[in-house]
Amino acid sequence: MLPWLVRYRQQFIPLLANQRLAHGLLLSGVEGIGKSALANWLAAALLCTELDAEQAEPCGKCKSCLLRLAGNHSDLLIVDNSAGSIGVDAVRRLSQFMHGRAQQQVNKVVLLAQAEKLTEAAANALLKTLEEPPQNSFLILQTSAAATLPATLLSRCQQWPLAAELGNETQHWLAQQTNRPVPDFLLAYCAGGPVKALKLLESGEADKLQALIQTLQHFFAGQLALADCTKQLESSGELRQLLGWFLRRHLLPGLTVQEPQRLLAIHQLYNRWCRDETQILGQNRPLALSALLTELTRLRG
Repeated sequence: MLPWLVRYRQQFIPLLANQRLAHGLLLSGVEGIGKSALANWLAAALLCTELDAEQAEPCGKCKSCLLRLAGNHSDLLIVDNSAGSIGVDAVRRLSQFMHGRAQQQVNKVVLLAQAEKLTEAAANALLKTLEEPPQNSFLILQTSAAATLPATLLSRCQQWPLAAELGNETQHWLAQQTNRPVPDFLLAYCAGGPVKALKLLESGEADKLQALIQTLQHFFAGQLALADCTKQLESSGELRQLLGWFLRRHLLPGLTVQEPQRLLAIHQLYNRWCRDETQILGQNRPLALSALLTELTRLRG
């Protein structure tokens, strides 16, 4: 278990032991906080036939555990979220699955990650299952955008928000998982999601991000020309997140609360650029980025 998730596991143990676990659970938190790890542990605990009741530790050796580890457990359904959305057909399949009879033990478990991808119709269809959940069936939803889910769906789930981790324990865990140096900015950039931070480290993306942050710092310090800055930034696949993070961490703190109009103008400018970036097909990206940086420089003063 990831070290920052241990306290959540300890809260789940008595619920599992006393069979008081809610049929609908929503694990929420930033990308890379470990929602999938916690959801998979819960699924393993619910399906194991030789569970250590005191520690809720799946044995890993019973037939049910072996089937789950092999990805072939008849009482575990993992909803496909690889497409841009999760539609009604997927919800109907999971509803039929939950109402079916368990094959291996008593419980049936559905894992649905990225619940924010549920279409409105799919979310409405899911309500019917959550309102009258079949006995011994459990639906474990995961999301990094709980605020976007319908209030009706949220009200029918037991919510478990997982807190972002920015402390020394998490830095230590990251350092243990990789031979690469961990940049100081990385956990804050990942909003406290250590798993995402590790992924960026191992892929080499963290080094690229650090270089781009330095590019922005040099530009706003007047040490780099606009054309050179734009050229280096435009190839980034995380440009929106990078610029948003840089604004929050480096530009906006320099403006005082006595300048609300300027703060508002910067927020509106960035949001408008993000909207155009995603919605305007064939946009001249270097030109739009140059205009954004030029206006940010003017508003910064």
